[in-house]
Amino acid sequence: MHNYKSIGGDAHWLAEEEQWARILASRDAAAGMVLVFLQKMCTAFHEFEPAWKAGALDESKTDFFRQRLAGRVRWVVRGMEANALESVEGFAQLQRLLERVEAAPTVGALAELTEDVHQLGHVLCDALVRRCQERR
Repeated sequence: MHNYKSIGGDAHWLAEEEQWARILASRDAAAGMVLVFLQKMCTAFHEFEPAWKAGALDESKTDFFRQRLAGRVRWVVRGMEANALESVEGFAQLQRLLERVEAAPTVGALAELTEDVHQLGHVLCDALVRRCQERR
């Protein structure tokens, strides 16, 4: 990790970058790919929420958005299952998140899940870092 230079601005962002770098530097391919899927999921929600707040999303397209966001969560679930990572802390929460996304009745309800997605991302990344450290 010593060769990585952060481009983040605040302490929170720097801590996240360092965490991701630790996972990637571990050479644990399963953890690394789950991290990629996890970041794609988080990005989808973090881009979706401000678009909703700005009024740029059509409520009549709720089913489309629900399916797109559920698909991002499903990739993380499937990636973890395929690599026997169901025992990682946060996996059960991830499954519940998928259920909540699939049941969201409105675009606004989907957007309101963003903070939960963000917090779950921290839980899963922490658990992946621990896994990588244990495997050394």
